[in-house]
Amino acid sequence: MTRRGLGVALACAAVAIGVATVIVLVANTGSSKAAPSRAEYFGKVAAICRKYGPRLDKVPPPIDVTIPSEITESVRKVEPILRAEAEAVRRLEPPLELRKQLARWNELNLHSIAKLGEALRAAAKTDLRGIQVAYVEFVVTGAKAQKLGHVIGFPSPPC
Repeated sequence: MTRRGLGVALACAAVAIGVATVIVLVANTGSSKAAPSRAEYFGKVAAICRKYGPRLDKVPPPIDVTIPSEITESVRKVEPILRAEAEAVRRLEPPLELRKQLARWNELNLHSIAKLGEALRAAAKTDLRGIQVAYVEFVVTGAKAQKLGHVIGFPSPPC
């Protein structure tokens, strides 16, 4: 092989190795860019909170959780907002070092919000006890998510 032929062959090999490396990186991470830092991630979370927080602030919590109609009125308004906010946060790419904890946090958060759906289904059946039980479970599970969120580094309250 001539010197020029060897140079072309090496250049082709280098390009092939580079393409293979990019393919492996994309396959392993879903993109060729690095995972965000904690600061970048929490900055994106803060932006989501700025979008949904004011809407949530407009919904008063039930004054008396022993009155199912008060729970139901609040839950009907807050559940779709919380669901949209949680989905927006869940779609963010987390920092590598927080992925396991954030997966657990998302699981707790979604479980908590699901309890609001249970409260609404109970309200549709006029299941007064079911409304109250589901709401209390929402509060308890939400507190677990908030505690884990604090450990992860979310501000308290998260939004």
